[in-house]
Amino acid sequence: MALEPRTVTAANEDNPELRDMTRRFWISVALTAPLMLIDMYQMMPGLSAQATSQSGWLFWVELALATPVVLWAGWPFFQRFWTSLVNRSPNMFTLIGMGTGVAYGYSVVATLAPQIFPAALRTGSGNMGGYPDVYFEAAAAITTLVLLGQVMELPRPQPHQRSHFAPCSTSAQEPRA
Repeated sequence: MALEPRTVTAANEDNPELRDMTRRFWISVALTAPLMLIDMYQMMPGLSAQATSQSGWLFWVELALATPVVLWAGWPFFQRFWTSLVNRSPNMFTLIGMGTGVAYGYSVVATLAPQIFPAALRTGSGNMGGYPDVYFEAAAAITTLVLLGQVMELPRPQPHQRSHFAPCSTSAQEPRA
């Protein structure tokens, strides 16, 4: 988060950090929603995604959707994560950076090189074409929810000229003759 200004001004200033976080949030929502649908549809009764998950193309779609969310939209969190490590001062961003980074990193390795995992961890138990479970949706969803929290937490510019409850003109206050 940016530092608060030392002096208060009467001008209604735009908050560039709020604008940036809001843009990151909405783009991550647009990419995380289909990612969640892809992953959750496998759990719906009566639907089987075994054929798509064994061929591996669904994991590549998840990778494509999660990468901009975790690496671009979540970049400010990774910067704060690194700062907390350097300063030896763990905080919320340490947990977010480590959690999303490990989930995303593991999922990338599982998608690119599934054969390095033991057969017991691969989907389709014992099938060499099987893939380990991936956690792209968890990393993207956590990043998106933390962005929502940051957007809600950042200060918004306050209107200084007129209240929503104030009359629009003085002619409405004149007594009628």
